[in-house]
Amino acid sequence: MSDDAIRRASLADVAEAAGVSASTASRVLSRRGDYSPATRRGVLDAAARLGYDRGTTPRGRRAQTDQRLIELVLGGLGGPWTHQAILGAHERAFALGYDLVLTKERDDPLDDWPARVAARRSSGVVFAIITPTRRQLDLIADFAVPSVVLDPRADTEPGIVTVGATNRRGGADAAHHLVSQGYERFVFVTSALRYRFGRAREQGFRESLAREVPEARVEVIDADWIGGVSRAGIERLVALSADARLGVFAVNDAVAHTVISAMLRAGRRVPDEIGVIGFDDEPRPAGGMPLSTIRQPIHEMAALAVDLVDRLGRGVVLPEHQIELPTELVVRRSTSSL
Repeated sequence: MSDDAIRRASLADVAEAAGVSASTASRVLSRRGDYSPATRRGVLDAAARLGYDRGTTPRGRRAQTDQRLIELVLGGLGGPWTHQAILGAHERAFALGYDLVLTKERDDPLDDWPARVAARRSSGVVFAIITPTRRQLDLIADFAVPSVVLDPRADTEPGIVTVGATNRRGGADAAHHLVSQGYERFVFVTSALRYRFGRAREQGFRESLAREVPEARVEVIDADWIGGVSRAGIERLVALSADARLGVFAVNDAVAHTVISAMLRAGRRVPDEIGVIGFDDEPRPAGGMPLSTIRQPIHEMAALAVDLVDRLGRGVVLPEHQIELPTELVVRRSTSSL
C-alpha cells in the first residue's frame, strides 16, 4: 500500500475490514462502549493493517488538536502531598512548553479516562500515587502516549517507568535517629493498607534496628493514611511508654501528629518519654509541636516525572526505569530537645 493510500484510509475502511459497523469501529477506537475482546482486537488489527490514523478526520485530514498537553492523573484532590505534586508537575510542564491537565481517577471500573486522554491528543501521562491497571496502560500505549508512574501504591510490571523516593533508606534513617536519641522500645504506626511505599519504610526501619539494636522488637500499631489511630492503639502506646523511653516511627506526618497529640493528652512528655518521627515533611499550621520527619521531595519527584514523559515523547531511551530521589532526615522537637 502506498503512503498516499495509507493516509487516505478511512473509518469506513477499518469497519469493512473488521466486519463491523462504522459506529462500532468508531467506539472501539475511541475506547467507548463494552465490546468483546475479539471485536476490539479485530478493529484494532484492521486499523493497524490499514495504517488508519486516529488523529485524522473522516476525510483523512489531520485533526486540529494541540498536543502540548500533559495529563496528571490523581487518585484524589486535596492535601499537602497532592498540592506539592501539582505544583511540581505544573512548573516543569510550563518550563517545557506544555499545559498541565488534571484528571481525577474515579472509583467506577468502567471509567473511560484513557479515552479522554486519547481524545485530547495528550503528549503524555503522569499517574500520581496510583497504580494503573494493565488494561489502562495498554489503552494509553495503544495511542502511543508515553506514561510515567509517580510514587506507585503497588509494585509495577517490568518496563514501566516510575519515580519515587528512597522510602527504605528513609525508614532506616528514622530508626538510626531514634536509637541515637536513646529510645529503648520501638513502634511502627502504619496503615492496614500496606502500600508499596509504606512496606519499604517499615522494611528499612526494621533492618536498621536489627543492625543497631539486635535485641529490639518492633511493635506495629494500625492507623489510617489520613491520621486516624484507634483508641486501642493509643492505649497501647501509653502502656509501652510507661517504663521505657518509646521511639515511634509513623508511616506519614498525619499519623505522627495524631500520636503526639494523643500522648500529650495522656500526660506523656514528648520527647523525653516518647519520641515521634513522621514521613513526608508536609507543612502544618502553626501551633503544633515541630515534628521530626523524613522529608520526601514530592515537588521534585513530580517535576522529574513530567521531564521523563517529555523525554519519552521525544524518543529518548532512559538508562533506568525505576528512579528514586533521596529522602532527608529533618530533626525537630518531637524527638530532640534541641
